[in-house]
Amino acid sequence: MPKLFSFFVFLIFSCPLFSQEIVDYIGIPEVNFGETKLVLAESSQKSKTLYIQDYIPEDSRLEDAPYTISIYFFNKNIDAKEATYQKTGELDTRQETDKHCSYNVTENPNGTEFIVDFFTSNIAKKKEKDEPEPEQEMADYNIYRFRNVLLGEESAFMIITYKQNNIGDTKYFIKSVGKSRNKLMENIITMTIPNVTLKK
Repeated sequence: MPKLFSFFVFLIFSCPLFSQEIVDYIGIPEVNFGETKLVLAESSQKSKTLYIQDYIPEDSRLEDAPYTISIYFFNKNIDAKEATYQKTGELDTRQETDKHCSYNVTENPNGTEFIVDFFTSNIAKKKEKDEPEPEQEMADYNIYRFRNVLLGEESAFMIITYKQNNIGDTKYFIKSVGKSRNKLMENIITMTIPNVTLKK
């Protein structure tokens, strides 16, 4: 389990920088989310085994897109179930301090894919004495789809993520997402991802 920690550090702290040339490292230039076409907006190779590609609805800009779909591709064998436990453990810890942190876990019938969808915010669960309120409420809704895949004949691992940010009334945001959650989950579950072809 400790071996999994490093790639979640990448998920939390990776911050892509602007680049004029967007490199398609994994041979997936676009994806479909429901009926919406998304195009590659940012990419990076974080290590010898980790590639990250971010997609946004076409005609959007990365800085103000309504949501982002990302693919984290690991050219190594990581068990999807163990990775899911690692993520929920991280969220369990966050729930101790984040008032609005909550999550759900969904597993496909044959136990080969797992989905964790969750809220996080900057609202403290228990405010310390004299601790100021945040100047602006911020929250996000995420869906992580964990799946084992093949790269040729070798085992690999992929996380497909959906992220929607909100600035403002967190309670209203959570209520609004709740109305569309089933459709968002359906879209992420039914997403067809082409076979990965690494750039040489």
